[in-house]
Amino acid sequence: MHYIYSAIAILCLTTTAFAKGISLDAVYMDKNSSEYQKLFFARFNNYAQMGAQFIDSDIVYSAWRSGKEIVYIKESGINNTIVVCSIATRKKNPLYTFKGTVISARTSTNGRYIAVKYFTNQKIPHPALFIIDSTNGNVKPFQTLTAGTDFSFSDDGNNFYYKKNNCIVAYRCDSSLEKAFLCSSDAPQWDEICTIIFNSNQLFVSGSSGNYSVYIKQKLWNKIGNAVTPMEIFSDSFAIYYTGGYPGNYTVNRYSVKTQKHETLLQQSLNPCLQVSRNHAIFLKNAFIMMYDSINGKLFTTTVESDEAIISPNGFYVASTIYNRLFIIPYATVVTINPKAGRYLATLQELYRDVVNKKYLHTSPYTRTYIQQKQTAIASLLTLF
Repeated sequence: MHYIYSAIAILCLTTTAFAKGISLDAVYMDKNSSEYQKLFFARFNNYAQMGAQFIDSDIVYSAWRSGKEIVYIKESGINNTIVVCSIATRKKNPLYTFKGTVISARTSTNGRYIAVKYFTNQKIPHPALFIIDSTNGNVKPFQTLTAGTDFSFSDDGNNFYYKKNNCIVAYRCDSSLEKAFLCSSDAPQWDEICTIIFNSNQLFVSGSSGNYSVYIKQKLWNKIGNAVTPMEIFSDSFAIYYTGGYPGNYTVNRYSVKTQKHETLLQQSLNPCLQVSRNHAIFLKNAFIMMYDSINGKLFTTTVESDEAIISPNGFYVASTIYNRLFIIPYATVVTINPKAGRYLATLQELYRDVVNKKYLHTSPYTRTYIQQKQTAIASLLTLF
């Protein structure tokens, strides 16, 4: 399933790993119960009322290729297929199928290249890494020794960076030339997982097991904080965003490049799933989408639930994965407080009230805590109506 290298952590909220794109109800409740099924169908009915466009199911990764196309990885048993889908026509173009279990993936900013790290389907699985050119389907494999996310793309999307021995190597995608970009002797820190991140600023990330140091390149490398995963570190023209905290109390943090000050945008989230696009940070407060507009400095919440959400490059759409199903929702629909959402939230509150005291439905010692956090979030949103 989605990012299995960290999925175990959220199951118990006692380890330091991190999970993305996971339905928390499926973690904390009996999936075979009628109560779980009622919540399941209530969410899909809400998506239908919003006019959400269904794309596909069994999704383990998704990203925008452009404002008009989305790329995703569809899991079917041991087979994984990389697919490009047109939003306007819903036409699907399968690019490549490989066997194994997806660990993590990244898409270049120009939408041309997709990098995937996965466990091979062998008696003794080992991590493997490749990039694929979405314009022609050409695949380039790379050697990798770890299951961590130690790879990235340059700002223009034409360079691919990956860890090779004691260096981070820059591979030129259009010419296949590569050279050492940063080696351990010149890095401020060097751990099992190291990567360079380019999003308006040059960042260096190093660490392991849910504890990663984040540095920004100025005159020297300047450490700005600690993140729980390299997959949730971004920057725009104004700031650096990263997920911090610990299981049960994850945070979304913002570091201003200009003032060099920190602020916490989100606290006490079970699974923030931070993404940044078009000077907007988008993340989850106990499954409800929240956004931060870095241009106007405004934080606002929505009544839309998701397991992972990403704003399109043109700002017109939000790609939302829920229960491993991918939907496209107009941005305006997500940020608008619809009166019908009040009835939906009231229904959720009633359903969770029914579950909280039925201990036989709980699949974790933290189930009650999870439901209480959901109820608190729903109660806060109900005050908007």
